[in-house]
Amino acid sequence: MTKKTIRRAFLGTILGLALLVAAGIAVSIFDTTEKRLVFSTFKDLLPLTLAIAAAWIGYCVQRRTAYQQQLRVLWSNLVCAVQHAAAYTQMTRPTQPEYRAVLVRLSIAIDEFRGVFCNLGEDTERPGYYPFEPIKDIHRLVSELGYEENFKAPQADAACRKIQALWKDVRAVILKEFDREEPSWPHSHWTDEQKGAVYDENDITKGEA
Repeated sequence: MTKKTIRRAFLGTILGLALLVAAGIAVSIFDTTEKRLVFSTFKDLLPLTLAIAAAWIGYCVQRRTAYQQQLRVLWSNLVCAVQHAAAYTQMTRPTQPEYRAVLVRLSIAIDEFRGVFCNLGEDTERPGYYPFEPIKDIHRLVSELGYEENFKAPQADAACRKIQALWKDVRAVILKEFDREEPSWPHSHWTDEQKGAVYDENDITKGEA
């Protein structure tokens, strides 16, 4: 369940409960039946309604958790595939097995994402468009470089820069699917607290975990 879907589920549940409260107030005010039979029935059914809402929320959270776990596995595989693609451009004379291994990693990453995300505009009549096109572009760049005596070394540096740019673009949109927060105890040279800090190599204890 994507972040957008679970947000809609939560908002829909909250809206439904708000309408239920409003309906309860209206029934309480306008119930003129003997012994307030309508309002009494409403109160009796209220716990069942709340239980259904709680079960629905629990189901959504469970699906979201499973989705996040699956997405993190895909993310790890994608990072590995892209870094191997970038490393391939730095080789002098890559072999055919090395060439094939990089392309296989990228192909697996491309198709694994098809199992989690449907194509844009996909329906029974149209296949739609792949949602993360830069991954396919990275595959194409590596494929065009070739291997062994056909390896296009003069184009390798340009291909590496393009791969890094494509990875930066697709990484930004994929990370939006994750539930991420800033760390409680960050360590950055560029924050106000640590900007300009100087580190002495002699202060670093070798071998510390």
